[in-house]
Amino acid sequence: MVKSFVGRFRPWPVVAGFLASLVARAATWPAGELFGVVVPAAPPSAPAVRVRRPAPAVYEMRFMKLHAEGRFEEMWEMLAEDAQRAWGGIQHFVREMPRLDEWLEILEMQVAGETLLDTWTDHVHGRTYTNVARLVMHYRVRQQWREWSFDRQVHLVPAAGEWRTLCYPMRTGVAATR
Repeated sequence: MVKSFVGRFRPWPVVAGFLASLVARAATWPAGELFGVVVPAAPPSAPAVRVRRPAPAVYEMRFMKLHAEGRFEEMWEMLAEDAQRAWGGIQHFVREMPRLDEWLEILEMQVAGETLLDTWTDHVHGRTYTNVARLVMHYRVRQQWREWSFDRQVHLVPAAGEWRTLCYPMRTGVAATR
């Protein structure tokens, strides 16, 4: 009904634009009030369906498992679009992604902390992201006879119903952030 009413004013774009913006604003007003006049509330709409994706840690652990196995082609699909653009293509990623030492074995990976952030700015790459998962991952590794552990912070962003990692190429003199 509203579309047909606004459509009648199509020959006058200024009037049609004004009415369209008025209708858009009215949609955001509290139910029951329009220009000070009480109107019945709209019937409740169906609840929004929220797609539930696996936990970000599942993606990070798979990414690192593939990295340890040298399966870089499969890792490519797990990169965020910005990271893929920064790498310049899958061939460059496969060729330049740092390899783990052949004697290095990941013994254990676990999430030491997980925070979901509304926004996060990667100051190294000058980008701001929304709905970011910040993970602190704890790794225990062994290289021949020596074992040690370390924590590492990584960031993942949602894309296509999944999480994608922000693994950028290393710049000379700058540590790669994820």
